[in-house]
Amino acid sequence: MKRALIVTTTSGFLSQFELNNVRLLQERGYQIHYATNFGVPIYEVQDEKLRNMGVVLHHISIEKNPFKIKKNIWALRELIRIIDREEVDVVHCHNPNGGVLGRLAAALSKRKPYVIYTAHGFHFFQGAPLKSWLFYYPVEKFLARFSDVIITINHEDYRRAEKFRYKKQGKAELIPGVGVDLQLFTPMGNNQGDNEKRDILRRAWGIPEHAFHIVSAGELNDNKNQKVVIEAIAKLKNKNIYYSICGEGNKRKELENEIVRCGLSEQVFLRGYRNDMAEVWKTADLSVFPSIREGMGMAGLEAMACAVPLIVADNRGTREYMIDRENGWVCNADSANEFAEAITFLYENPSERQRLAQRAISTVKKFSLQQTEKRMRQIYENLPVADQSIVESSESLPMISVIMGVYNQQDIDAFEKSVQSVLAQTYKNFEFIIYNDGSSIKEVNTYIYGLKNRDTRIHVIGSETNHGLGYALNRCIDIARGKYLARMDADDISYPTRFEEEINFMETHPEYMWCGSNCKLMDDDGIWGEGVRPENPGTEDYLKYSPYIHPTVMYRASLFKKVAGYAESKKTLRCEDYELFMRLFGLGYKGYNIQKVLLNYRVDRKKYHTRSWVNRFREGQVRYEGFRGLGILWPKGWLYIFRPIVSKMIPSVLTAKTKERIAEL
Repeated sequence: MKRALIVTTTSGFLSQFELNNVRLLQERGYQIHYATNFGVPIYEVQDEKLRNMGVVLHHISIEKNPFKIKKNIWALRELIRIIDREEVDVVHCHNPNGGVLGRLAAALSKRKPYVIYTAHGFHFFQGAPLKSWLFYYPVEKFLARFSDVIITINHEDYRRAEKFRYKKQGKAELIPGVGVDLQLFTPMGNNQGDNEKRDILRRAWGIPEHAFHIVSAGELNDNKNQKVVIEAIAKLKNKNIYYSICGEGNKRKELENEIVRCGLSEQVFLRGYRNDMAEVWKTADLSVFPSIREGMGMAGLEAMACAVPLIVADNRGTREYMIDRENGWVCNADSANEFAEAITFLYENPSERQRLAQRAISTVKKFSLQQTEKRMRQIYENLPVADQSIVESSESLPMISVIMGVYNQQDIDAFEKSVQSVLAQTYKNFEFIIYNDGSSIKEVNTYIYGLKNRDTRIHVIGSETNHGLGYALNRCIDIARGKYLARMDADDISYPTRFEEEINFMETHPEYMWCGSNCKLMDDDGIWGEGVRPENPGTEDYLKYSPYIHPTVMYRASLFKKVAGYAESKKTLRCEDYELFMRLFGLGYKGYNIQKVLLNYRVDRKKYHTRSWVNRFREGQVRYEGFRGLGILWPKGWLYIFRPIVSKMIPSVLTAKTKERIAEL
């Protein structure tokens, strides 16, 4: 399966504007990964909806402000790791800083994926400030060299992008915006239901029955320029005009102060972010879209689709669809007087509002979701072709896929006992996938490949080169056919009822995506201790160590269609499971530990701390990044980052004694 990575700076952007592109990529056989800063939700963040669509989520440190150098360097490193670890074939980036970091990461990665950047409006344009031309234009011109396609959404940007130098066979493309859903955004109907919904919302908002209601939608920032409309309404001194501003942003407090300063607290309201704009537009007598800079301007098009007459500020985006006095009114963005004049005229002339509304409906058709989809299908035709999945009958599929990575397991007797413990399970409907990760010992290779003839449920795959456990397990997951994935190591022993008990739990507890259990600790001399884990691990349970004993875990296989699998870098060697569980928990997934011993876990108490200093240091790095993602870095997290190194200094005999005491309870 090929993989596409979508990169944005704000977490709600994909849910708000790009779900149709997700669907188009999935139709072409791509698994979708999404990297963004989930701590910057300008739009509604629909994590669960994305997961249900099979989108793999990655939190990165990217900032909207390109001058926040430290965090953006972190984000660049994170993106490079994601591209290489997940074997990404296509990067599709959005937003200015997402376009910068996404393309740099693609160029610096080992994978060198196909790169698309959708420019939702260049910061340099006719009439833009000189500083925008001095900074953004050279950056964009340079980054075009790392782009296969730059998609623009207006003619001015397209003409400029055509002149850039691209990767071999690269080019600029033009689409009609991200597309308006004309089935969702519809004119007010004549039926009683529409009128009732409209009246209910207006009453809830305190809009009198015969008042004139103006609506704007957009982020609360300087560019969206809602302030000029507030100033215009203040000039009118008309108590019958009400203004609702829908959106959130960093200028909320400033706008609140401006409303009070203008004496409009009873007429102008900040409504916050709304996910029901298709209904909100129907409450409006007029819409105002005063942005200084727009690539296209979806809010204006949505209002037009709902047959709401529109006043806009003149910019290259609104010029794509607005003709002054033909299908709306066009004003200078900095002129409160012009906005006041347009509002007054349309307030006093209902017949003119009706005429403009009808023209608007006709205009918006060429900016529909269907038109955008048509163009995006043509653009995506040039992407690397994804492998087509083979669909098998569910009746022939195993319920469980047991996954095991093996590298130079010298103790063949222990290996045999481990394999036998799987084959002797009371639950029989499973396949057993063993990945030989470049073993160099002849006896080990002979034993592994001999297993293929021992039981038809055993499948042996592998590589001549050692890649590490994370890589091995991911290759097993790639071909696994079961509904569940059961982990197993080559020297541990599963109790006969382990699979039966874990699958029964998972079938009756759909809220959990994996489960594990407690274990007995064993070595060549027998049982010497016990591993106990919390029943329902929470955030702080990740501080001391992984709250799950890796070889006891059973996952839902569907989880790995939604999220990235095991990390495959050197940094996570010996703690692949810890990194994965922290990442999954940070994305909102939950696991559980059955409070029973279902596995004997091999740990030599005499060599309990034989892990190298390098591996201990790497675990500290994994802890740092995991704790940072979970928000537990300060104050406790820093103490536990150094736990692997400190524990290296503690004599094994003391740790073993602790484990023995646990076993005696």
